[in-house]
Amino acid sequence: MLQQLREPQGCSILGMVSPWASQVMKKRIATVLEAGLFCACAATLISSALWVLLFAVPSHFFDHAYQIPPYIAVICLYTFIPAGGFGFLCGVLGSLILRARHIASRVRLLAESAVIGTLLSTLFPLFLLVVRWGPVGDWLDGKAVLFCVAVGCPVSILYAAIFRKSLLVATPAPSGRTAD
Repeated sequence: MLQQLREPQGCSILGMVSPWASQVMKKRIATVLEAGLFCACAATLISSALWVLLFAVPSHFFDHAYQIPPYIAVICLYTFIPAGGFGFLCGVLGSLILRARHIASRVRLLAESAVIGTLLSTLFPLFLLVVRWGPVGDWLDGKAVLFCVAVGCPVSILYAAIFRKSLLVATPAPSGRTAD
């Protein structure tokens, strides 16, 4: 009776997928979510640091340099929701794009990730407009778009540099034979 209730050998809960294939799928999903989490955290930290360096430091807000790191941590609390949420979405989307490209060269990986990060980061003002978090009148201000690119491009380059082993496709070694 218990044998009849068990799942047949070679099948999984997902249907006709073998257990090996479901493990591969789980690993792919985990690496894509890992990219999203990394980009969310990096976008939050970089946007907070840039905001402090571009707006608070020039206005002489700080008396001493040791006041800057705690202020960056406080600004991270405010930028986590918009920058972290958009960074997660762009990290997932960028990771899927880079994995679909089958890149074998480190230089090409860094270049393509910079281009993808720049293009995706220009969508941040539109993201703020859609979720109604951003300013209504100047959502396509040139300075805002440049700030977004200044955050998105380094995040994508950092992601490609740190996770390059999982993003690069192994190329076969040359065999030494010549074509006849």
